[in-house]
Amino acid sequence: MTTSAVRRTKRHSPWRRSADRLPTWVRHRIHSCITLVLLGLALFFGIVTQTNAQDQNAPNHDVVLLDRSRDSIDLWPYWTLLSDPTHSFTVNEVLAKQDQFKVIHAPHSNLGIHADTVWLRANIALSKNAPVDWRLNFDFLLLDEIDVYVVEHGQVVQHVPFRLRQSFAERSIPFHHPVFPLALQSGQQYELLIRIHKYFPVAIYLPVSIARTDALIGEESFTQSWQSLMLGVTLSFVMFSLFIAALKRDPVCLWFALFAATSALYTASYYGLANQHLWPNSNFLQANFVARYCLMIRAISCFLFVDGVLDLHERNPRLSLLLRSIAVLFALLTVLFALNIATKGEIIWAIATLPLLLPVPFIIRRALDGDPLWNWAIAGGVCYTAGVTITTALSRNVLPWNRWTEGAEHLGALLNMAAWITVMSIRTHRRQRAAELAAEHERQLVARLAVDLRHQKELAEEASLTKSRFLAAASHDLRQPVHALSLFIGALRSVPMNPKGQRLLDQIESSADAMDRLFAALLDISKLDAGIVEVRRQPFALDAVLSRVCDDYRREAAIKGLKLSYLRCRVIVDSDPTLVERIARNLISNAVRYTNAGRIIVGCRRRGSSVALQVWDTGQGIPADQQSLVFGEFYQVDNPERDREKGLGLGLAIVRRVAELLECDVHLRSERDRGSCFEITLPRAAEAAAPVAETVEETQATHSTGLVVVIDDEKAIRAGMSALLIDWGYEVLATGSADEAIQLLASYTTKPALLICDLRLRAGENGIEAIEKLRTEYNEAIPAMLVTGDTAADRLSEARASELPMLHKPVPNSRLRAAINHLLAGKTIQQKSTAAL
Repeated sequence: MTTSAVRRTKRHSPWRRSADRLPTWVRHRIHSCITLVLLGLALFFGIVTQTNAQDQNAPNHDVVLLDRSRDSIDLWPYWTLLSDPTHSFTVNEVLAKQDQFKVIHAPHSNLGIHADTVWLRANIALSKNAPVDWRLNFDFLLLDEIDVYVVEHGQVVQHVPFRLRQSFAERSIPFHHPVFPLALQSGQQYELLIRIHKYFPVAIYLPVSIARTDALIGEESFTQSWQSLMLGVTLSFVMFSLFIAALKRDPVCLWFALFAATSALYTASYYGLANQHLWPNSNFLQANFVARYCLMIRAISCFLFVDGVLDLHERNPRLSLLLRSIAVLFALLTVLFALNIATKGEIIWAIATLPLLLPVPFIIRRALDGDPLWNWAIAGGVCYTAGVTITTALSRNVLPWNRWTEGAEHLGALLNMAAWITVMSIRTHRRQRAAELAAEHERQLVARLAVDLRHQKELAEEASLTKSRFLAAASHDLRQPVHALSLFIGALRSVPMNPKGQRLLDQIESSADAMDRLFAALLDISKLDAGIVEVRRQPFALDAVLSRVCDDYRREAAIKGLKLSYLRCRVIVDSDPTLVERIARNLISNAVRYTNAGRIIVGCRRRGSSVALQVWDTGQGIPADQQSLVFGEFYQVDNPERDREKGLGLGLAIVRRVAELLECDVHLRSERDRGSCFEITLPRAAEAAAPVAETVEETQATHSTGLVVVIDDEKAIRAGMSALLIDWGYEVLATGSADEAIQLLASYTTKPALLICDLRLRAGENGIEAIEKLRTEYNEAIPAMLVTGDTAADRLSEARASELPMLHKPVPNSRLRAAINHLLAGKTIQQKSTAAL
């Protein structure tokens, strides 16, 4: 341990170590109590000190002597008092009752609640060399009527009246409180009579002094300086709270702003600054009137502020309801006061006592919560309550009037606002911190959701890949026997048979064609997933494509009793003719398959720079809740039994994917039992290119010779392919691998004319590698083609990259023969842009 650390340890007293072991909330309460006790002692000593100073200034004679030794004299110790319960005494009657004046036995400058008109009497005398610029100063504004009489030898030599409702601008010198110039002469003695009348019975404070003009002006400057400072601080609180209210949209700040604004207005009105500077010419906005309304509105804002700052509507709804009810009660009292229904005394009593209840719910709530925030709030509430208590005691004639007691309520309100500003700052910080934590929690939640979403996406992609692998494997395994069947059917065509056998062969070929169509749809999906479909845009006449497709399906539609109508068009579009044809075929095929009666209409509509290809039908229609689902894979409306005559449910899925590839929009409009309309939008072009080339289709059989090497791991396919090729006149070598083919070719004197390989072979070998081995063996680019039943996306991409012609099992015999003829003739197979899509 270092020396400084040892010194710090030694400085810690046993009390400090014991205090550190106390709970935090207990230490906060102890600190708050000590602070409040210190504030109370300071206020007490201020009051006592001021009172003692006033008592020490009391003279031992009854005449006030005015000379050059003093600039200001407190007249309270010299006054004697006469009550006028009828408010009717004249000055002459009062002069006749001089023996009825009594010495005042009350705290300094405080007559308490007094319903009578009071007369005050004092004797003043001026020395021979005394100055004559003396003024009578009432350092209190809220005196409704004042009449000042200066009497010399029993005669009134000066009468100066003052009315609170009198316009401030009409007064001689605009001090913030009543000031009267006295017409006095040096060396003379006078009797000073003052008549004071209140319009309703409230406390009468009489801080009256006689002072020279210079001293009075100096005191006025000092008083207005610190009062203006207090008012400026209060207005700063108002502006700050309004700014925070606009920034945070917190109603608590509005209630605080209302409290601060009414406190500022009350202070300005009470001390006369408002009458002097804000409305000097107003007979309506007088101090009594403004002060009482400010007190009531301030009480309302207090209750609502406490309710809001404690969030009682959430934490304690009953206490919140109580505070709001009290606020409503004060609002009702304000209205009754404005209508002059409620007595003013009752309202003043309520204003003086009910604010004492303000700290109670706050203390209870914060004490139970153990929240250190209550220290600031209760400190402010206690300061305000102490100020109100001192003012109440002052009005009840318990405390003397002085600067401390008069300003206690205003100072308490100012300290209360300072404490509540701290409360709002802490509360705002906590709310901001809570918002930041909530935002951070939300960000973390969003991040977790994003991770979960990525995980779910990965699972979905993995499931899709698993599905694709399964379909590819199932398609390959099923295509092998179907392809072999197709080859045997082709070989049987050259075998003579009776009509019954020929019919059976036709039925077998029809079934094989149906399976071929199903596998073709699966292959199309796999190619689109693999991304090997290239778009070859060119201008072409849409009519040529639609005419050919409609001609292909017109016979099928007629068999079902449907009328397939095509509205010819001359529009030129800029797109891929092969992909557009595939879309048209799928849409028309679906219309024919799902329409049982009526008609099918195929046509185009020009729409600005585009054209809409439309296929209308009178089928069963698609419900609105399923229209977004029909473009999904394997989804079919009203086919729960999965009738294969209705297809696989891949036609519209292919349409959607091809349309996305072409960057075209697909729309569907359908009504149940009325039919549907499928529409695809294509961009228009100015003129057409050369006619659309056809895919290699059936060609006329030509007699060919040459050695054809067939590599396939399926024995049945090798047998079928051999039988078919031999029937076409070719010499055939059928093997299961490239190595086996190389061994067998060693006995042949001629080199192979053509290589036909399956894409997927045994032991991880593929047709691309097999063809490369044979070409390397002969050091020559022997014509070759791939024949595959695989639909896996990665394998299709690999085959596409090899640039080898590829046919998909089951291959129609005519197509196989055409491909062989083209390769042997030295031509490349002219495939569609979709790689045989």
